[in-house]
Amino acid sequence: MRIYNANVYDTEKRAFFKGSVEYENGIITEISDKTDGYIDAEGAYLLPGLIDVHTHGRGGVDFMSAAPEQISECFKLYLKHGITTVFPCVMTAPYNDILSAIDNIKNAKTDINVDGIHVEGPYVSPKRPGCHVVSQLRPLYCNEAEELTKRILPKKTHFTVAPELEGAEMFIKTLIKNGATVGIGHSDCRYDEAMRALDLGCVSFTHTFNAMRELKHREPGTAGAALSGRAYAEFICDLFHVSAPVIDISYRAIGCEKFVIISDSIAAAEMEDGIYYLSGMQVNVKDGKAINNDGAIAGSTTNIFDGLKNLCKATSAPFEDLVLTATANPAKQVGIYDKTGSIEVGKRADMILTDKENVLLTVAAGKIIQN
Repeated sequence: MRIYNANVYDTEKRAFFKGSVEYENGIITEISDKTDGYIDAEGAYLLPGLIDVHTHGRGGVDFMSAAPEQISECFKLYLKHGITTVFPCVMTAPYNDILSAIDNIKNAKTDINVDGIHVEGPYVSPKRPGCHVVSQLRPLYCNEAEELTKRILPKKTHFTVAPELEGAEMFIKTLIKNGATVGIGHSDCRYDEAMRALDLGCVSFTHTFNAMRELKHREPGTAGAALSGRAYAEFICDLFHVSAPVIDISYRAIGCEKFVIISDSIAAAEMEDGIYYLSGMQVNVKDGKAINNDGAIAGSTTNIFDGLKNLCKATSAPFEDLVLTATANPAKQVGIYDKTGSIEVGKRADMILTDKENVLLTVAAGKIIQN
């Protein structure tokens, strides 16, 4: 199978070139300048498939409560937006509910690549809970860290942890020892505590600015640590969670190689305004904005492709640089860049065709999904 007459994205050079990409059995086998093949891109841009490492569902489906069949249907909605790889989130809930949600996600049948699961809570700070139920937060038990990572295998595990909590150092070390990647989030940690967590091996900051200690000029806090550029920093680019000027400032501080777009989408994504549920918590959606009964923002109704367009508008940075934020960067953050995140021979055939405003075609592990 060959896609030709495309403007192919070169991740290393952060540039496009006129060419073709051939793949077989879901793997990229050749990148060339051949002018014939199965799909004529007609000059459209061929990007690596988009990656969402932080999402709770969409289309009326919440990953914490949905059956495998519902999750399978939900994943189709991601593909139409050019998202070829997801890390569905499980979040703060009774421990057995978390285990059940993991099993349901793993048992879903889908064309999308579910390369891992993001455990966002219950190991976070009661001072920065966001939409997490404080009464269901748990101590940082190392045996649970080990059990959860093993339960998720053979998929990857990404954890959100508040590193200032009691027992966090050993908890983080246990996660990393068991192959997980760890992000700092829902945290009230000081700047020095965040830096210590990065030294321990944490790789990212979860939805930067949201549910974390603020940046102040005498104590940079968790947000200041995220802006340091020492680790990947997730941003919900719906222009509601973080304003356009702050996104611009943050991007300039962090740079294109550490900035990561996430959706943090919930069941209300692609649905009408109304009442929805996030891990059992009521969420009220009006004008596409999700707020729980306590007034906290409760996830988003956006997707990665729209986030990329918003980032383009907010920063006016070159599109060639911004592509990294939705492809290579999230792949590197969660440890899957060896298989996806760029268009390279030997990597999985995850690609999208776009005119920069619309997703024209999605290819997930070699399977064509028409939009």
